Amino acid sequence: MENEDKSYLNCVHCGKCLPVCPTYNIGLNEFFSPRGRIRIISALNDGVLPLKASKVKETVSACLLCERCVKICPNDVKIGSLIINEKVRLDRFKGNKLSFDKIALTVLKNKRKVLLKSTLKLLNMPIIERLKKRYTPKPDEKPFIGIEDLYFKSKGGNDLKAVGYFSGCVFDGIYSGISADTVSSLVENGVSVFVPQMQGCCGLPFISSGDIGSFKDLALNNANAFKNKDIDHIITSCASCFYSINNLYPLYFNENDEGYEEIINFSEKLLNIWSFFKILEKKGVDTIKTGRLKEETDAVFHIPCHLLNSPGFQPSSYNEMLIGEAGFIADKISGLKLKSLKHNYCCGNGGMFNIRHYGLSKEITRRKFEEIKETSPQTILTSCSGCIFSLSDQKGILKEKQVIPVDHLISIYARSLRNLKD
Repeated sequence: MENEDKSYLNCVHCGKCLPVCPTYNIGLNEFFSPRGRIRIISALNDGVLPLKASKVKETVSACLLCERCVKICPNDVKIGSLIINEKVRLDRFKGNKLSFDKIALTVLKNKRKVLLKSTLKLLNMPIIERLKKRYTPKPDEKPFIGIEDLYFKSKGGNDLKAVGYFSGCVFDGIYSGISADTVSSLVENGVSVFVPQMQGCCGLPFISSGDIGSFKDLALNNANAFKNKDIDHIITSCASCFYSINNLYPLYFNENDEGYEEIINFSEKLLNIWSFFKILEKKGVDTIKTGRLKEETDAVFHIPCHLLNSPGFQPSSYNEMLIGEAGFIADKISGLKLKSLKHNYCCGNGGMFNIRHYGLSKEITRRKFEEIKETSPQTILTSCSGCIFSLSDQKGILKEKQVIPVDHLISIYARSLRNLKD
């Protein structure tokens, strides 16, 4: 079986991808570089290398799908889709052995958030925590979405059409407060929000594991959740969810697939929260509210690998030059001072990569903190569920008294708006 994507033939092994690859830069091993992976994929398709070769699985599995190499490649090699295609091919060789990543995928696929919360509570028990030797997030008190659809009516005078909100599994079942803050920020700025309870995981953890069947099932479920709703835009506050729905849904569905039109319609309507606020500004909506922090705060904003600005975006402020469209909302938070990160290295999460290759993931996170520490921030901000997960895993990187709080920029903004009422 050949890889249908032939863009690997465009690779001239120039090496421009090496400096931006998170896995290559830990150990400088060519097998864990985009160029090395391209060589393996080429050998597979030429029949020189058997698909079951252990090195194939190792190097393909250890790709975060950050796509930093795609952005810098002069010959338009689609390394992200090439790697996913190889993961799909390798998926058929998986055994039935129980593993930590299989447990994680089972929990994420189950739409009963009580299972996710119960699993995390179990993993955070002291005796289990000592045994597993890895970080597990502590979930918020309750999921954001319950057993019924949610509708939040806007406040203020803006007569705007309601938008849909896609939370994704993590901002629903783990960091549910971020979803609440996203919705409240929209409502306070005159936007009503519809949240269908039927939605679930975006599917990224599954397709990045080679499980394209589950990925398609989840995609169809999400598209149907928003089907026939009178909304022009669907908002997400997770950069990885946006990448999955906006980039991968159209790539892995074709006209012969069930629900193809619904999938494409859903994908085209999706916007990240920062792009939507910029749209409101361009529409001439009443001024987006400015909030205030109770104390001046120095922060850094970690730009997620999957966070993309809208086509044609032109920065109009220092913060927008620093972090892109998200800078528009940073400008609306009085008392927030953003500091510049020299390189904006990857955080090391990569979804299932963090679970399968925890040691390597932690080393990439450690590298990230080397540049963060140079700025001495009071808090770390970002806008991706996976990034929050890895950036919160500071044990062994920072001393206990040096721990830096991690938050979503939209949560800081929501709190700054609430401060106006105090």
